[in-house]
Amino acid sequence: MKKKIDCVVVTYNRLGLLKKCLEALLAQTYALKHIYVVNNGSIDDTYEYLEEMKFKHDEVVPIHLKNNLGGAGGFNRGLKNFIKNSDSDYVWVMDDDTIPTTTALEKLLIKVPGLRNWGFLCSNVRWKDGCAAVMNTPAPTKDWNSEMEKGMVKLTAASFVSILFPRKVIKEVGYPISEFFIWCDDVEYTLRITKNNYAGYLVGNSIVEHKIKKNIGTNIILETDKNRIKRYSLANRNEIYTNRKLGTKKDLIKALLNKGILEPINIIRYSKNYKFYKLCVSIKGTINGFFFNPNIDRKE
Repeated sequence: MKKKIDCVVVTYNRLGLLKKCLEALLAQTYALKHIYVVNNGSIDDTYEYLEEMKFKHDEVVPIHLKNNLGGAGGFNRGLKNFIKNSDSDYVWVMDDDTIPTTTALEKLLIKVPGLRNWGFLCSNVRWKDGCAAVMNTPAPTKDWNSEMEKGMVKLTAASFVSILFPRKVIKEVGYPISEFFIWCDDVEYTLRITKNNYAGYLVGNSIVEHKIKKNIGTNIILETDKNRIKRYSLANRNEIYTNRKLGTKKDLIKALLNKGILEPINIIRYSKNYKFYKLCVSIKGTINGFFFNPNIDRKE
């Protein structure tokens, strides 16, 4: 019996990218039953476009939010809608700047019959030049090559850029933490899954493109947009929290060394703008990580 698959896409004021993403999703060789598009309070023409698309394509189901809840809140709402309103077996999750190749979903699903107790399967994320997308480098396990003959790398954590979850796993571990708002919500969620004794894998021949402007990771030292700098407080807070709750003592010490000591020093030494502001943001986020204790959302 053919498995039913839904998709969750989160968007905010990036209509051009969303159009390309939906075009790629509708062209998949393995058809999607529903495509839930979480519109995070966009103020461009996203609302009108999605309302038009839902009449052209029955698969497209807009979820319009009044406010921008960030990627974390968007994925939380999208997965809740999947669990509550669909009977599909799996859900495929991505940002609106993810452009999957036509066989990306099919390549993920081909691996399912041979797997036991798996919690997620993610795609091989590339940048526009074909190189690996630095921002989406997953975290391998110590036995990362145990399924290499099947074209898969075993993981502890991965990003929300083309990742497949079984319904039963979501119902067991709950939803992404909305309070994270942005950054590290995907790491926490996938790590929560593997900590619950489910396996995660990267499928090498499932290819997607992540349409980011530059192929770099998040870096407060190199950040030039003052309006984005305050987000790094969330990055530090969320990383410290994740290592407190789900990491080892060694992981937490490493995170503290990096965020609490090395990052402030490197801001002073190497940052070319907004040094004092960046320093305050970085330190504030790291401190907040010790007091941040959001609830794990398990209700629909």
